[in-house]
Amino acid sequence: MKYALFSGCKSAFYLPQYRTSSKAVLSSLGVELSELEFNCCGYPMRAKNLDAYLILAAKNLAIAEQQNLPILTLCQCCFGSLKHADYYLKNNPRKMERIVSLLKEDGLAYKGTTKIDHILTVFANQIGYPRIEKQITQKFKGLKIAPHYGCHALRPSNITQFDNPHAPTIFEQVIRLTGAIPVEWSKRLECCGNPLWDKNNELSLGILEQKIDSAKDASADMICSACNYCQLQFDEIQKNALGKTSAESFPSIFISQLLGLSMGLSEKELNIEANHIDLSGIRNYL
Repeated sequence: MKYALFSGCKSAFYLPQYRTSSKAVLSSLGVELSELEFNCCGYPMRAKNLDAYLILAAKNLAIAEQQNLPILTLCQCCFGSLKHADYYLKNNPRKMERIVSLLKEDGLAYKGTTKIDHILTVFANQIGYPRIEKQITQKFKGLKIAPHYGCHALRPSNITQFDNPHAPTIFEQVIRLTGAIPVEWSKRLECCGNPLWDKNNELSLGILEQKIDSAKDASADMICSACNYCQLQFDEIQKNALGKTSAESFPSIFISQLLGLSMGLSEKELNIEANHIDLSGIRNYL
């Protein structure tokens, strides 16, 4: 099984632990990753300039198509952005013609054959739960996790085709494989607030605090994310912007780190120390 890894712009600098831990886990599960010269997924431009967004996204799809590889994204925003662009182009012949013409200038062709997966859909649909379970060497005991789905993977479901947008289960299924207990929490399908950061910080932090309070009310020990933007909000922004001490901060872990620990991978391999909020307490549950 081979994929073109689409890490997203944020991971290299802000979230190296997501890329590192994902590569380690996927390698252990027999997934071969190829790193191509991708550019931005186009998401930041989507509301500003449609053509600029489409050419950025389509270039990535064309690069993967040239290598005959499906794309595996780590970030749900990137996943949603690439899925939207692919859907839009396939349903808008005029725009498709223009984008194809622009890609030709870079020696690329886009036919719309590239499959786009998120790391969670690869776990669930391509690798499969039974195969993952065979790699589990130590299970968490009593660890309660609030899975945070993020907005861009679930909606609109006719485009993303990720999971049931109203009652998704894919995240919980992966968490259960580790022995951890996924909790039901009232804000699990709502926005993390990160898209508002640097635009309306007060509102962004208000949404973040509501999310954290909801997870705490459900007796969760930490939040688990599978998106660059969401993890930035829950980890770095929570620690640096809410003014809480380390003891007051509520930890958030990437799904790749959680799964990797249960597979017996080392904290160094999973780059646990790169998380801004201390995760050392998770050792107590193994």
